[in-house]
Amino acid sequence: MKNKILNLLLILVLVLLVSCSDNEDQIVVDYAGSANYFINNKTTKDLILIFEKTEELGSEIDTTRVISSDISLLILEDSLLGQNPVPEDSLEEIKIYEASNLSDPLLTFSPVDNDDWTITGQELGDSGFGLTSYEVILTDSILD
Repeated sequence: MKNKILNLLLILVLVLLVSCSDNEDQIVVDYAGSANYFINNKTTKDLILIFEKTEELGSEIDTTRVISSDISLLILEDSLLGQNPVPEDSLEEIKIYEASNLSDPLLTFSPVDNDDWTITGQELGDSGFGLTSYEVILTDSILD
């Protein structure tokens, strides 16, 4: 019994010594950026998009709901540690179809090019990281 008490006292002293050390936990801050990608349908057609995400996002293929004329639709949100994502970081390919004909794309962006997108808003913090909104405006003249 005496040994058990001595062992418990020894463990208690060790716990107290370790917990009172001068080592402070350091907080690590990793900055991240995020992006929203919008398709703005300025055509006279109802559209559907089928897009492939980049390999970093799992190369998933996704489809939008019908994008009616004069509607801007958020198709993807992305974020990255250590950088602000741009369209080429998030999207590999976009195919645009008329909603009534899903067999022949009207337009294909493959590979996706940053120059095809317009920045419509940025909310960056002092670190230079934050939210950037991108948009592609589709018109009848672009699709013809």
